[in-house]
Amino acid sequence: MALEVAVRVPPCAPLPTLVELVKHMEDLGIDRVSFPDSQLLWRDVWSTATAAALSTSRIGISVSVTNPVTRHPTVTASAARSVAEIAPGRLVVAVGAGDSALTHIGVPHARTRDIGDAVSAIRGLLRGETVEHPVHPWRLHDPVQVPVLIAASGPRNLALAGQVADGIVAPGMAWERDVDIVRTAAVAAGRDPDDLIYMTSRSCVITDDPERDAAIFKPMCLRLAQMSGTSQFEAAGFPIEVPPHDLRFGDLGHPEDWDEAVRVCSQWITDEAALWFARSRSLFGTPAEVASQLANLESSGINRILVAHPGAFTLPRELINSLATGVLPVLRRLTSVSSPQ
Repeated sequence: MALEVAVRVPPCAPLPTLVELVKHMEDLGIDRVSFPDSQLLWRDVWSTATAAALSTSRIGISVSVTNPVTRHPTVTASAARSVAEIAPGRLVVAVGAGDSALTHIGVPHARTRDIGDAVSAIRGLLRGETVEHPVHPWRLHDPVQVPVLIAASGPRNLALAGQVADGIVAPGMAWERDVDIVRTAAVAAGRDPDDLIYMTSRSCVITDDPERDAAIFKPMCLRLAQMSGTSQFEAAGFPIEVPPHDLRFGDLGHPEDWDEAVRVCSQWITDEAALWFARSRSLFGTPAEVASQLANLESSGINRILVAHPGAFTLPRELINSLATGVLPVLRRLTSVSSPQ
């Protein structure tokens, strides 16, 4: 299977603008568009997915990532069924613990058990099964099967994906370990691990001046460190002490002014740490370098990747155009040369 490239598009613009961008992505040959779900930051994710589905005919559509707290499992199943009717075979849904959708309303992240129960219910409803409930059994009229993934980075939720989901979306920093956890859990649950979808996600910046532009990753470095990622920086020789996630600093994971967020995060994240993150934890560099990085991921067994630009309130137009015109043609040449004849 050739590498599927999806691009994360935050619904941060009016729907007509988002629709035109998705149509442009389809024309350029981008495989998939992925919309995140955060009700106070962006347009409603299901309205956005519906508009994109109605306006295109080929491009894959993902809701990645929603959560089982602000979206009840029955609501997610019904919404997925509706979009899948418009775009048969094109929709994928990923469910996770929740980030800004929950922190911005002061609600804790979903627990592993809650995620498992929700994904099991959503998958069952979309398959036409009756889901038992203490008050009344759940059943979805006119179901349509849709792959439901779990977005995870920790061992418990990775294992959960192998047990109950159709696959994973994982950061891929330890891809072999992550896949092994999922596959082992699937086998233990009596499932075929080869039936699952394995997708990794990476931030991506395409630039002709890497030394200059690595600082753009500082807000992402801070959020990684806040989410129990300080050990990764320490192991790389960049010990850092970061403040707890506190919205009084602003939402540094989804800043409205990215340049200002870079300035604030520079209190804790050095230029050297940001460059390490860019080089080792992201897709970063010239178009040829990014194409080579994608080819290396593909050769390691990754066949689906979700790429995201550093920006919560800007559309990734430059990234999309650079991928389509500068990166993907080089990637095709690299993979065709390395493929056995």
